[in-house]
Parts: sequence; structure tokens; C-alpha cells
Amino acid sequence: MYKLETFISKKFRPEILSSKLDKEHFTRLNLSLEKNLEKFPVKFVNSICFGPKKDNVLITLEHAANKIDSILVFYYEDIHSRWSYINYNEECLFIYRKNDQEQFLIKPKLLYIRGCSIGIDDENWTVLGNFFSYIELWDDKVLCSPQKQTSNESKLFQLNNSIKKVSKDFTSISIGKSYVVKGVNRYKQLDKDISYIVKSLSGIRSLVVDNASYEKWNLNNLDSLPTLFQEKVNGSDLRIHTLYDKLFAKLSIEKDNVDYRYDKAFFNLKEIKIRDTELVAFCREVSKEESNPFLGIDFIKTKSRYVVLEANPSPGWSAYYPYNGIDLGPFIPELLSVLKNG
Repeated sequence: MYKLETFISKKFRPEILSSKLDKEHFTRLNLSLEKNLEKFPVKFVNSICFGPKKDNVLITLEHAANKIDSILVFYYEDIHSRWSYINYNEECLFIYRKNDQEQFLIKPKLLYIRGCSIGIDDENWTVLGNFFSYIELWDDKVLCSPQKQTSNESKLFQLNNSIKKVSKDFTSISIGKSYVVKGVNRYKQLDKDISYIVKSLSGIRSLVVDNASYEKWNLNNLDSLPTLFQEKVNGSDLRIHTLYDKLFAKLSIEKDNVDYRYDKAFFNLKEIKIRDTELVAFCREVSKEESNPFLGIDFIKTKSRYVVLEANPSPGWSAYYPYNGIDLGPFIPELLSVLKNG
């Protein structure tokens, strides 16, 4: 089959191992899927968190949570092996093999879903797809549901919907000018007096670069797949996490690269309190419009305004709030409180 080349080469599409399935480590435990399920006790828990085994968010949660928090972590790699999902006595439940001797039916108050990068040719594509479909039928609370995460598959779609709709009501917040480019001729029509950054339009993460990098790439590949060009805005990178009505912000003041996430200064992010009432209201309105209480919204903070870039529907917060086993900071206790109280 002929494969289209993207303008953004593989070198600039970082490999995020934490979002992929671990194909090397498997559980030795196996579920007992007997028809007579009433022999297994029902265990009520506050939350179940789902994701890949190498997901740093789940690893951080496991370190930070206490036994009394009643928070379980189910890894996708163990589905139908250590845990599974069932409809039993007209209820949606999970079945969980704790160890060689103990197995339970699990009833949680809240589900927290992490995303997973998986190809359509992977044998687990259908397995996880069926699980996500089951989650959509869940009759209780879900944090970062799969349905809400699909809006991030196209940054352009999001910019042109929830973010665009909400930003109209705020004078200090704007959306950077964005252009979908397909073809060399369309690229040549861009205003050459303006500096741009380049992004992937798909759910595949790309390293954000400016013209110093992308002008060296093969422009002919613009004929294959659309690419997002955004006006480059000079300022400080600002990430705000919304968690229901509470906001948590980190500011990057210095950086050597265009993309601060891959910069050595990333680990020196400054924690700030959001005092701008418009910015607070904007973040809450985007969360409401997306029907997702837990977002990671990215801005460029200039001297006069905030330029919004995107809103991540299942934010990888562990890079912003690492846990060293001692200091929890303000964010992790709040998230644990949400997971404990449903």
C-alpha cells in the first residue's frame, strides 16, 4: 500500500513510550470467569484508573495514593487477564484478580481514563475499542472519558469549536492565527513577513518548531497531508490544569527551544496563582463547553494578552507535578480528593 509522507518528519515526532502498550511484561494471574459469579464478593472502591503500564500519570498516582484512598489502577495490558468488565444482575461491574487466592467483583464510584496510542493493525485495537465502548455506557461518573478525548484528534477542530466559541467573550484572550497548509503553492501564499510554528493536525504528537527548522524540510511533502501553521507568538509558555472549579498553573519563563516541553528549563517551571479574572473564567468556560472537568490548557502569555493554543482532554500532568515521595504540592492532593470522593 502506498504510504503518504508527512511534512513533519519522524525525527520531529517524539516517541512517547508512556502512551504505548508494554508488550514485554504480562501478568501471570488469570481471571476465573465462571458463570456462577455470586461466589465472588462485591468490593466497593472510590475509583479505578485505567491506562498503559508505562504511563507516568498512573505510576505517579500509585506512589501518591494511600491504601485507605481505595483507588485501584487497572492496566490495559492486563485486560481479560487480571481484570475485565461485565454486566451482572443488570449492573455494570468489573471483575478483578487481586492475587492467587482472591478475586472480586468491583463497583467503583468514578472511572479515570488515560489515553493510549495504538495502531489499527494492532491486535489490541478491537479489544480496547470494545472496552472504551463499554465505558461510554457507564451510568456513573467518568473523568476524561474516551468520547471527550476524541476532540484532541484534530487541534484545528478544537480551535474552531469550543475554544473559538468561548474566546469571543474575552478581550484579553485570543487565538493565534492558524492556517491549514496542503501543497507547496498554499505554503507560498503565507505572509512571509510573519513567523510561524508548525504542528501536526492529527493525534500524533509533534515537536513544535519554527522556520529555522521547517524551512530545511522537504516542502514537497506538503502535497501529501495537511499541516497546521500557526503564527509564532513571543512570550512565556503557560499551562493551566482545570480540575472542576480549581485551577493549577505553571509558567515557563526561560527556554532555549521553541517547544518548552523538550527543553532543559522545563523542570524549572514556576508555579503561579491565576489572579486574572478573565483567564479564570475562560478556563472554566472551556471546561464546561468541552463537558470535561479535567483539562490541560496551553497559552502563550505576552505583555498584553493570553494566546490560547489548545486544550488537552486527558492531560499528562505528571511532568508538571512530579512526586518525589515526600512533597505532594497543591495539585496531587486535589486530584486524589476527586478520585477518593467521586
